[in-house]
Amino acid sequence: MKLFSNGLKGWKQSWKGDLRASISVAFIAIPLGLGIGLASGVPPLAAVIPSVVGGLLIAWFSGGNITVHSTPKMLIGVTAAAILSLGGNDLFHGYRLFLSAVVIAGGIQFLLGLFRLGVIGDLIPASVIKSLLSAVGVIIIVKQIPNLFGSPLHPSNIIALIKSLPALIQSINPPIVLIGSISLAIMFLHPRFESPIIKAIPSAVWVVLLSVAYSYALGFSDGNHLFFLQNEFVVGPAYLIDLPSKIIDAIATPDFSQWQTGVFWNIVIAVAVISSIEGVLSAKAIDRLDPLKRKSNLNKELRVVGLGTMVSGFIGGLPIIPGIVPSSVGVSHNGKGQLMDVFQALLILGLVVLLSSQLQHIPLAALAGILIHTGYKLLNPKEIANIYRIGWDQIIIFSSTLLVTLTSDLIIGISAGILITLIIHIIRLRSVVKLFTILFRPNVVMYQEDEEDVKFHVSVKGYCNFLNYPRLKKAMDVIPSDAFINLDLSLAEFIDHTVMEHLSEYEENHIRRGGNFEIIGMDTHFSVANHPLAMRFKQEGKQAQPEEHILTSRQQKMQTLAQELEWGFDLSLRRYVTTFEKFHLFQFQTVDSVYNKLTGSVGMNSITIQDVDFHEGELEYKSEHQTTVAIIGLNKPIPLFTIEKEHFLDRVAAFAGYDDIDFQNFKKFSKTFRLKGENEPAIRQFFKPDLLQFLEEELPYRLESSGNSILIIGKERQMSEYEVQNLIHFSTKMLFVMFK
Repeated sequence: MKLFSNGLKGWKQSWKGDLRASISVAFIAIPLGLGIGLASGVPPLAAVIPSVVGGLLIAWFSGGNITVHSTPKMLIGVTAAAILSLGGNDLFHGYRLFLSAVVIAGGIQFLLGLFRLGVIGDLIPASVIKSLLSAVGVIIIVKQIPNLFGSPLHPSNIIALIKSLPALIQSINPPIVLIGSISLAIMFLHPRFESPIIKAIPSAVWVVLLSVAYSYALGFSDGNHLFFLQNEFVVGPAYLIDLPSKIIDAIATPDFSQWQTGVFWNIVIAVAVISSIEGVLSAKAIDRLDPLKRKSNLNKELRVVGLGTMVSGFIGGLPIIPGIVPSSVGVSHNGKGQLMDVFQALLILGLVVLLSSQLQHIPLAALAGILIHTGYKLLNPKEIANIYRIGWDQIIIFSSTLLVTLTSDLIIGISAGILITLIIHIIRLRSVVKLFTILFRPNVVMYQEDEEDVKFHVSVKGYCNFLNYPRLKKAMDVIPSDAFINLDLSLAEFIDHTVMEHLSEYEENHIRRGGNFEIIGMDTHFSVANHPLAMRFKQEGKQAQPEEHILTSRQQKMQTLAQELEWGFDLSLRRYVTTFEKFHLFQFQTVDSVYNKLTGSVGMNSITIQDVDFHEGELEYKSEHQTTVAIIGLNKPIPLFTIEKEHFLDRVAAFAGYDDIDFQNFKKFSKTFRLKGENEPAIRQFFKPDLLQFLEEELPYRLESSGNSILIIGKERQMSEYEVQNLIHFSTKMLFVMFK
């Protein structure tokens, strides 16, 4: 079994962390699953079943390492439309017919994995995939606006929503709008709160807790009449989620009676293709979250997900995919193995059985708030702005795919996006023949240049686009993860945006796994925009020229500070920096770039101050941050430890037996800060009275020791020049106190 492939020792080491992480995962999976079921037009528990089946069945054979399985969001619109198409006015019959399509689609997914077609995500242009995600975001938002407002109207698309706006406004129910607005505010504002007490509980759980209290207070379950601005409004069970009183009643069986119809097979293909695409994208994104830098077996994952989808469909559930949101939550709570998926499934099953009567009090408006936030994250306005900067060609592909998808369906949208991409490539290549001959021409050469240094040279000749990128990826995937790769594109006449984006992702993953990756040979290429991921070609066009760098006011002040201190100051931006991963904090948050680096020395020790851009999560759960840190390089080893502000939850955890090293003679330090580390005797010996007194009086930062260096980090924002001076002063004084 995959779960025990690393031996019993590894399992014993990870199970406690996986169990703790699974608690947070389960509590966020239930409201998210119920919301997806609601938006899909199926019984809400149908979208929770995949999480249970995924954890109890397929986690044991998963191709991933930290994957938590859940329900695909990209299928929300497809599912809702399919049930109407298959069942007409009888929605439950349409649901059973759709379940049969899910079972067959799962079988197709199994075959895709069996024939090693896990590269399906690489065969679709990047801008098309981004457009599909945005389209799904729009669809989710449109479908949930009526629930947010307490309106009985249910527009089928954005055009119908615009037409029904006057009627929608007239039917607004203020008590429902209030809970919907509070839910939306919680979802959007939760990441901005710095309180550990608030952050410890996921935003979706806050929404459920507060909304259930709200429904109890206003008497939703029994029905109640409320007055607002001299108008009477009714709140009642119709505004609450509809769940069966017995879990066994949630199990439905598929009806295969329409398997011979064309409509049925259109739905099967849509479910198989779209869930496979979302699943592969999610699996690749989850790999980027893994602090141990392991790589998923996409074909194996596709096979087991296909089998799991078949089982889920047979008992009334929606398809299964590797879930980026629950996996992100699990990793951020120190989950490290597939047991996290198993535990969360058991917890979900237990919570649904034990708390089913309480779950029935969740207002639909609260789930609408959760889903609208999810839709916004999928829509991702920042990504749309970035696509515009990449070039006119990509914004045409993106906009056209979005328009076609919103006015038809996802499969037609994918087809239209691929067709438009090919037309743009033909225009750029000035030949239809060239485009299709590259599919059959072996244009990748790879050989090992230096056996001692494990150095490989990969050369691409001719045309490199989304159609033949898998050939290039196949060549690079056999290279060891710690090798030096030179990718030579000097002979490539054309490189499209999708390949540039894939190469950027491959470069990051290879470097984070301990290798080195460099792209050479593009100095003579032209581009359609001044963007590192823009299309490149060897024809007349606009060549991207480097912009003249003008120092900001802050950079000028830091440069002056460096001159006064006789320190070095480096403006250059470095990407994919792995040196931070030795610190526990950055094992679960990915450093994207460092810049504005101040370097100096104090005796035999070094001090480096630098700005850091980092993120946690991936895809729609990706959250970007900035900070300024100091790293003190030490000339002799010290114990591993972490010091951070102690909060109420930390004190509760201390009573429960979690680590917190206190000092009787320094009660203020022990009460104010949480000090933890594995080697308590060595830590106590290191923290001498002078050091404790200094930290007690002057520690406004979080400190973490890696053994030969100390990380000092403040708030999640860049420090001003004045604050940088204070950070230097603190670091210098701490070194003096430590080693005097």
